[in-house]
Amino acid sequence: MISDMDKVFRRILNDEDIFWTQKEIFNKEEWLSLKEKFRNGNMDEFEKVIQEKIKDYDQKITQTNNNKEREKFQKAKTLCQSLIKAISNKPNLLNNLFEYLDSFGLVKSNLPSPSSMDDYGKVIERYEISIVELYFLDKINRENNMYTKNALKKLLEYVKELYQSNQSPLEIAYFIRKLNSLTTLWEVLNG
Repeated sequence: MISDMDKVFRRILNDEDIFWTQKEIFNKEEWLSLKEKFRNGNMDEFEKVIQEKIKDYDQKITQTNNNKEREKFQKAKTLCQSLIKAISNKPNLLNNLFEYLDSFGLVKSNLPSPSSMDDYGKVIERYEISIVELYFLDKINRENNMYTKNALKKLLEYVKELYQSNQSPLEIAYFIRKLNSLTTLWEVLNG
């Protein structure tokens, strides 16, 4: 049985307002198909699908004149290569990616800096939900970046949901502090 924290964790990872997909590598349908191949032990087919993506990115890298696009294509290609390596090197991580992600690609966090997220965690640890909510709303109103503002609004809803499910404020605070580091979940494959 999946805990309430895990359910929220999964929803946050797949929330485009919080973790924006810069370059989708595998859409939901493709990701689900890869998941089935992986879980059924059909590694040849799994690798074949990814190799096709790599070839596609190689072609796009050579065809584009836009340096930013070329860089994204190169990063996407590297992630694809890492998925293949993860079959033998990091199967548990790969399994977790399939468990938690609806699709797969290059992501960018729309949340404030890690030090700011640490401040949110401190407020959650020390104060009741009413104060936490006021703190979030104040930060949302002061935020100039539209994407960060939307991410914080969504995050506040998730925090309230965690409080309503009787999660410990310490667990919620820890979770909030670590959110920005979740973008490395995708990048851990490269290690």
